[in-house]
Amino acid sequence: FLQNIKSMWYLETDNYRKLLEFIESEPYQVFVMGHSCGNSDRTLLNTLFEHPNCFSIKVYYHQEAADKDNYNDLVRNIYRNFNNKSAVRNIVVNRTYSLPLVPVAQ
Repeated sequence: FLQNIKSMWYLETDNYRKLLEFIESEPYQVFVMGHSCGNSDRTLLNTLFEHPNCFSIKVYYHQEAADKDNYNDLVRNIYRNFNNKSAVRNIVVNRTYSLPLVPVAQ
């Protein structure tokens, strides 16, 4: 029953423990590049996003055309990973300071 739950797989190696040690060590910024931030990774993402040492989440979004990208989709997915919904506005870098991962030629 629990074999496909990602949280259970965290116990297979010491990588999760190393990640926890890293985020406890000093302030950090999360860069989202090519990740959907979907619910399947909610446990891990919530741990990273809501940790007191996380001072910022910067989204590098997929730009399909000059007027079309997935920035809002990514931010909505990030929002879903927070328990403290009001913290999202303070920690996620707004579109003005975010960039496409691969810019579309103008």
